[in-house]
Amino acid sequence: MKLDAGRVEPFLKAPSVPVVLVYGPDAGMAAARGLALARTVDGAMGNPFRFVELQNPPPDALLAEAYAAALTGGRRVVRVRDARETLAKAVEELLKAPPEALIILEAGELTPKSRLRGMVEKAVSAAALACYAIAPERLPQIIAARLRDMGVRIEPEAATWAGQNLSGDEGMLAQALEVLRLYAGEEKSLALEDVTAILADGGGSSMGEAIDEALTGDLAATDRALSLAFEEGVAPVGLIRMLLSELMRLRVAASAMAEGASAQQAMAGLKPPVFFKRQAIMTKALRLWKLPALEQAIAAALAAETACKTTHVPEHEYCRQTLLALAMRARNAGRR
Repeated sequence: MKLDAGRVEPFLKAPSVPVVLVYGPDAGMAAARGLALARTVDGAMGNPFRFVELQNPPPDALLAEAYAAALTGGRRVVRVRDARETLAKAVEELLKAPPEALIILEAGELTPKSRLRGMVEKAVSAAALACYAIAPERLPQIIAARLRDMGVRIEPEAATWAGQNLSGDEGMLAQALEVLRLYAGEEKSLALEDVTAILADGGGSSMGEAIDEALTGDLAATDRALSLAFEEGVAPVGLIRMLLSELMRLRVAASAMAEGASAQQAMAGLKPPVFFKRQAIMTKALRLWKLPALEQAIAAALAAETACKTTHVPEHEYCRQTLLALAMRARNAGRR
């Protein structure tokens, strides 16, 4: 079945079919919705016997995971990233014999002629969710409304500036709003100078410094900045969300470079724009992080976000290990 916009949010909280296709040009929205769907199966995420993530798998591998039983019992979740038309025959089998597991297929843009999309839209045991960026003219109102839901008031001119300088990509927008919420602090209000400070240059905080040092491969500096951020009271999950925001911006720029753009051209196309003081850092990060590595880094950050919300997980250490692992990977990339 094809879900219209009004039915998406209720469905994301309680999916009624075992096979879900999330597709469209907004990769951030697709990833956020895929994660939301996975979380609806209690106890699956974080359990290696009940949760598996596949990257553009062969059809046989998808079917094997879809029909496998969890050794520990309970419903399984199979999340497929970068699902492609080559999986159409396997998905056809899943539609004929729906599995007990929840199957989440995250794809890019699929035209109406797509066999994969067409099958899912017509099936009663599957659902298709389209992911398109929010129209620019609606961004200021949406930013103000979502911050209000978070308990934060933003001045009209600040919302207008944010709407003009943020992307309508759902994933990047959600991360930016979370950073603004954290920045608002106890005052729970944002003026224009607040928004321009945090969005134009990452806020100049120890939190931003820790992320910059990690993505450019300085382990010692990453560790020092992390310690300072934690001393300042920064929550690990907030830091991880800011990391995700930066990784997603890097992915947008890296995609442009993969299509022939220079680093400067790729950065010029980002919203919000890269502050001039950070352009050297961003250029270095783009040299060290190619698209496949960025996809893996985003997956690691999403896993860290989930872990930091899990009871009994030492969130500060998990966050530290995540950033130091990224710093190590960036340093090794720089030595090649």
